[in-house]
Amino acid sequence: MLYFLIALEIINRVYGVTPQCATVDVKTLMEGCDRLLGLNITSIGGTMVNDHNCDVLLPKQVFLEEPLFQYPLADSKKFYTIFMLDPDAPPRIEGEFFLHMLKSNIPGLALKAKETSKTVGIDYRGYKPPTPPRDTGAHRYVSLLYEQSDGNNFLPNVPSSRNRFHLANWLRGKSLCGPVAATQFRVQF
Repeated sequence: MLYFLIALEIINRVYGVTPQCATVDVKTLMEGCDRLLGLNITSIGGTMVNDHNCDVLLPKQVFLEEPLFQYPLADSKKFYTIFMLDPDAPPRIEGEFFLHMLKSNIPGLALKAKETSKTVGIDYRGYKPPTPPRDTGAHRYVSLLYEQSDGNNFLPNVPSSRNRFHLANWLRGKSLCGPVAATQFRVQF
């Protein structure tokens, strides 16, 4: 058995074969909180959004500063990437979002931490707080956590713009699995 595993590793390295991982269609994730599970978001003031209050309507002041993201089931030996997206940002085109945050190379151990104020990782698009425009109704702020299948070597190309960010296109060819956890809250002007 050991020889088989060694041979498999050699084949993977020589031929560039990497294990496939599951990804979920982005459109499916926008269908409601029953598909967004496992991620906890805590504001500097202590307000928490999780499975129990997913989709809660909050004042925009609650998340003015980057919140703490926690995933109790994180693998301490793996690394993760997190997105925060607004699918309701004008002009509301299906599949396009306003990108509020892109942070990667987050150690699994950091996602399990209970006593910290900010999630450790590399900010490729730093946190931008919820600011829904007047007369656009309540906006969903969806946070998606992906597992990096290539360890902490994930170096994404930074999206050129926060507006009209197309997550599904951006994910193509990336070594991200998931999302493994997610949640959302709502804010209106």
